[in-house]
Amino acid sequence: MPNFGETERYIKSLFCVGKYFSYDGINCKVLKCGKPAPNSGECKTDVYVLTQDEQGTQKEFKISVKQDNADFLENKTSLERAIEILGKDAQTIIKNCTNSIKDKFESDYLIYFKAVGRTEALCVKIGWKYELLNKPGGEKSREITLTDQQKIDIYAGSNLDESKKNCSVNGEIINDSGVANFIINVDKDGQSLDYYLERMKTIEDFATKQNIYFACKALNYRCSRDKWDGNRPLAVYVDWILKDDKLYSSLVFENPLSTKGNEIGEKIRQILSQLKITKDNFDDLKKYLSDGINYIE
Repeated sequence: MPNFGETERYIKSLFCVGKYFSYDGINCKVLKCGKPAPNSGECKTDVYVLTQDEQGTQKEFKISVKQDNADFLENKTSLERAIEILGKDAQTIIKNCTNSIKDKFESDYLIYFKAVGRTEALCVKIGWKYELLNKPGGEKSREITLTDQQKIDIYAGSNLDESKKNCSVNGEIINDSGVANFIINVDKDGQSLDYYLERMKTIEDFATKQNIYFACKALNYRCSRDKWDGNRPLAVYVDWILKDDKLYSSLVFENPLSTKGNEIGEKIRQILSQLKITKDNFDDLKKYLSDGINYIE
């Protein structure tokens, strides 16, 4: 499969202005076609098509294009984006997700004196990012319990802010042009318009049949490089405290995505500096650990 941008542009090219196509037994003439452009960020509509039938009735096809092999609905999710996707109760939904697998977090290693899997040696856990997927994604992943309406809102983009709903299409602001009402799941590239129209579904029909999963992926402070992978919002984070030369940890599930990686990473860096721990003497950290900190050596 080509990259997503190429697939999106190809689908758009099939709806050229003046072209006729049949949908649901009605002949439609394309009056306008373009890619909605919000002021910033992304909307859910990839291809906007305005049509008119033989009776003069106009219809909008606001199409979300999805490649068949796409796994992510959203990765590195911010609180703002979570609210746009899941609605105003996003933090409650995320907290319910993480609490449902609380034991997975509690049994995870917080300090790595040796490498395990993809995690390199000399790492200290910062926390876990939050992702939305079309399928399970690892041990800290489960299906999210959502209503049909919540699923529709996710795929349509109903919770987006106004600037992402009311987008510019070919230089003209069109209300709700960024809120998708159809989806095409592209399994083959370079096919005819009729091929894709046969596979096009309303968002309502498609979304309610989908299972949506969350996955929490670790963010670690890597002592060997004195860095971590960005200021990612955290669904769960580790609260590290140094008291009387003892290092304590607790997992925080409250207010998910409000705390970011830089805050915790800098705290870890400061604690290691106080203890004079570097990559060269990282093993010395063991003598400062309080009971209950899960580590691997």
